[in-house]
Amino acid sequence: MISSMFGWGPARSQRVGARTPVKRLATEEITINGVRIELLRKEIKNFHLSVLPPDGRVRVSVPMRLPIERVISAIEARFEWILTQRLRLAATAEPELFLDGDFVPLWGVPHVIELVRGNDKAQACVAALGVIELTVGSGSTAEVRRTLVEGLYRQQLKSQAAPLLLKWEYALGVKASELRVRKMTTRWGSCNVAVGRIWLNLELARRPQECLEYVVVHELTHLLEAGHGPRFSAHMDRALPNWRDRKRQLNEG
Repeated sequence: MISSMFGWGPARSQRVGARTPVKRLATEEITINGVRIELLRKEIKNFHLSVLPPDGRVRVSVPMRLPIERVISAIEARFEWILTQRLRLAATAEPELFLDGDFVPLWGVPHVIELVRGNDKAQACVAALGVIELTVGSGSTAEVRRTLVEGLYRQQLKSQAAPLLLKWEYALGVKASELRVRKMTTRWGSCNVAVGRIWLNLELARRPQECLEYVVVHELTHLLEAGHGPRFSAHMDRALPNWRDRKRQLNEG
């Protein structure tokens, strides 16, 4: 379990020998930025935030009478941390074997893997609707098959991102110097404002294409506004009015 704690006031130590009070407990569920959060209200002094394995479930324990507005504000202030921990848990989850009949996502759609044994060069391709074909040798390993699938993801991501980049460079009046793809553990994309370089997370190939468009617009907007303040949000509102919905969809996974 990965957890974080911060206080709302000084805690008082209990007298030795004093009767332990009965702790009340109230549970509810809230959703923030597309992430479902289990909210526990207890007779406690501090705010406890936890990201639980294996699926990255988020649990928050708060003082019984803390207003919901302060709860939401505190969670939002730690939201980047929450996403970082969820991505790290996903990276250490049960490894995919990419065997015949297994399913992997491509653009948000499950695709079944079909293994083709042969002496030809190892390769991966979308052979039919909902089918990813892997050509492998008789002794292929899970790592070899993973490399093939990730190579297909990289190819697909670059192919789909290129026209989106041109479209939104023109719409926003900016120009990126370069677009690259790499595996990331804490971000969906990044922008080096100084040199105009855009990076995309390889995992975006698993998400629906509208999520990719959101990330492309987000990173290009940093060429207009480096931070994430009100001016950045205003640019995003003008360019992609439903960007918050797409962000939620992306983070829900």
